[in-house]
This record gives sequence, structure tokens and C-alpha cells, in this order.
Amino acid sequence: MTTDQKVHSDASLDEETSRRLADLDAVFKSGQVSEGLRRNAPTLHAAASNFWDMAFRPSALSPRMKELVLVALHGTVTALDSEAVHRHVRRALSAGASPLDVIDVLTTIVSAANHALYFAMPVLIGELKELGHSDAEVPPLTPEAQAIKDAFIRERGFWNEQRDVLARMMPEYFADLSQISTVSWKDGSLTRKERELICVAIDCTVTHTFEPGLRIHIRNALKEGATADEVLDVFKLASVIGMEGYILSAEALFESQTS
Repeated sequence: MTTDQKVHSDASLDEETSRRLADLDAVFKSGQVSEGLRRNAPTLHAAASNFWDMAFRPSALSPRMKELVLVALHGTVTALDSEAVHRHVRRALSAGASPLDVIDVLTTIVSAANHALYFAMPVLIGELKELGHSDAEVPPLTPEAQAIKDAFIRERGFWNEQRDVLARMMPEYFADLSQISTVSWKDGSLTRKERELICVAIDCTVTHTFEPGLRIHIRNALKEGATADEVLDVFKLASVIGMEGYILSAEALFESQTS
């Protein structure tokens, strides 16, 4: 097989996979759910199906990458959705992702929960100062913490000042946070561009909307070779999680017909 023939074959497989993943009716546990929707609300279900299809049409991101983004969107702590995680892990594997790809994604998104400390720590410091507490003075950065900070910057290519407060006030936590925040970047299977797009996804979702992180990860994704169309694909996938209520409610509505 020539290189051109392989590219054509891969593109055909991607189109076939995209068509399969774009079928909303196939998401339901039983065909009776989609039948009930079409029978009771045909125009509403047609609009919902079209919106779902929109996210999976052939575009800048491969079907594999789209499903990995959805694993991240549903697996991150701000939008944890067990049924959707199970669904999109299966779909990611069927679209060509490896188990390590999935574990890479799930490790990468762990530290999203740390974002809450970026506003919580200044509140603590402010209240300590208000009371004249002896712990109100933020200690200097230790040589050990400085070394961890330097290693993080080398591996991830950025730094945000909120991390300095964590490093100074919670050095042991900071060390473990830095490890979980860099391990997939050193030993994971995704490319740096793919991992930055995963970070874009969890920072742009409606359940998080973390602008400082979003700016950092869009900038880094572009530096790693991402295109605007790839970032826009991530935005589409972040919006399609709005369909989860529709999917879960439809199955609850017609569950008596699926038993």
C-alpha cells in the first residue's frame, strides 16, 4: 500500500467512525427509547439528533481525539458523569484510542480540582491578617520547592503565581501536586498538543469556565501546532455535554419500555 493509499484508507475509516459516533439513537440503551422520542416529539428529537451529529461530523479533530476530549469533559471533577464516562471510554477505544491514552487523559485532569485553591488561599491569608495571626506571613520559597517549581516550568512550559502561595504554605502538598501535574507529560501516550487540547476542554466547560487556565492552554496548544479549527472542535464538544440531560431523561421517561 502506498502512502497516498494509506492516507485515503485512514480518512475513510475516520469518516466511517464519525458516522457511527454521530448516531444519537445508538447512544440509548434500547432502540425503544429513540422510538418513543420520535413518536412523542419528532421535531424536538430531530433537533437534538442534529445537534449531537454536529459534534461528530468529520472535522479538524479525529474521532479518537474527540472521544478522548469527551472522556475528559465527563471525567473531570467539575462535571463528573459516570454513565457518560463509561460510554465515552468505550467509544474512545472503538475509535482507536489505547488504554494508556485513556489513563493519560484521566491523570491529566486530576489537578483541575486544585483550581479552587487559587481563590481559597488568598481568603485564608486575608482572614489570618485580619486577626493578626502569626501564620499570616507567607514563608519564603524553600530550595526544595524552588527546584520543583523549576522542574514544573521545564516540563509544562508555564507558571502561574497562585502556585507560589501553595509552594510556600503547603510545600508537601505542592510537591505531590506537581508530580501528578507532570507525570503524564513525561510518561503518557498523548502528544503535547493533544494534552493541551484536553486541558483546554476542561477549562472551557460550562461547569468550570476557568479563564486563566484556558488562556494558558490555548496559547500552549497553538505553540504545539494546534489549529484554530481544532480548538473550535474542542469548544463544540464542550457544548455537546448539554445533551446529557436529554439522554438520561429520555431513558428515564421510556425505561418501562426497555425492561
